[in-house]
Amino acid sequence: MYRDKKLAEMYETSPLFSIIVPVYNVEDYLGKCIDSVMQQSVSNFELLLIDNESTDSSRDICMHWAKSDARIKVFSQKKKGPAATKNTGLLHATGNYVVFVDSDDYIVPNLLKIVLSTIEENNAPDVIYFNYFTLQHDELRENNLILNPGGLSISQAYRSQFMVGGYGGFAWNKVFKREQIREKQFNEDLFYLEDSVFVSEVVHSNPSIVAIRDSLYVYRQRKASITHVRFSTQKLTYVKGMGILVNTVPKEYATILIPEKKFAEIDFAAKVFLQKYSLYKSLKRSFDNDLIVNENRTMLRPFPKFILKVSDYSFGLAVSFFAVHDIVKQFFKMLHLNEKS
Repeated sequence: MYRDKKLAEMYETSPLFSIIVPVYNVEDYLGKCIDSVMQQSVSNFELLLIDNESTDSSRDICMHWAKSDARIKVFSQKKKGPAATKNTGLLHATGNYVVFVDSDDYIVPNLLKIVLSTIEENNAPDVIYFNYFTLQHDELRENNLILNPGGLSISQAYRSQFMVGGYGGFAWNKVFKREQIREKQFNEDLFYLEDSVFVSEVVHSNPSIVAIRDSLYVYRQRKASITHVRFSTQKLTYVKGMGILVNTVPKEYATILIPEKKFAEIDFAAKVFLQKYSLYKSLKRSFDNDLIVNENRTMLRPFPKFILKVSDYSFGLAVSFFAVHDIVKQFFKMLHLNEKS
């Protein structure tokens, strides 16, 4: 006998889980990802593969798997970016709970079983947070983030998103009740931080949240960080995403985000000031607007702290220091490559 009528009704609905996998040019990893879903010990799910106009064999892989199991559904869309791809998945999802899996990652065989037990034991919470593994150079490392399993307050959820050692703003180490996120979407203007903005909006809606200690997801660390990706206008959406977070999260967490935003503005300005002066001016205006907000730099690494200290005196000087830093870094990188060859 279930403790809640809604929980009982949930078992009468099929499927129980909608697993959304955005797909774009991941032919080397996609099979492993799909197989990890199909190996789940709980079978009451649908797998939604959203192809974002891949140019490799990813779509063919999706179609091959879909022929073998009616639970797999393939959708295609014009190339729009990661946020739009996830929104397409949400549009077609019919399950009670939504799980997001990046197509170059994979999940452990008992993810759905453990999540289902958590749902039953906690009266169907709105969001479930869990631990994950990081896979890099064939080495699997467990991230022990959840030290105190159980219910999370809204304040604890915000803290865990923005503080070192917390759950972060990832969508993939959380399971969402579809009813709770029915009116929400990923911001399609963002190519970076779309997950973090989405998660903060969910937390802002005051959901019931339960954290569990289990590591249920394998994050393949092949993606370059924002500071190592070649500059593009898409990369500028990182600043936009940070701006959205700064203006929507509680003030105590905004003060932590402001230094990160300012550092990114200096980083990007250093990369564009010779070629795209209008972008440089736009970044400087954004930086100047940040000056009126209190900030907390204690979480920063030494180099960002140094750059922001310089920026207290001059934005242009900080940009120059960063540009020189980039040139020196590239020089030693080329030197290292020449030595290897």
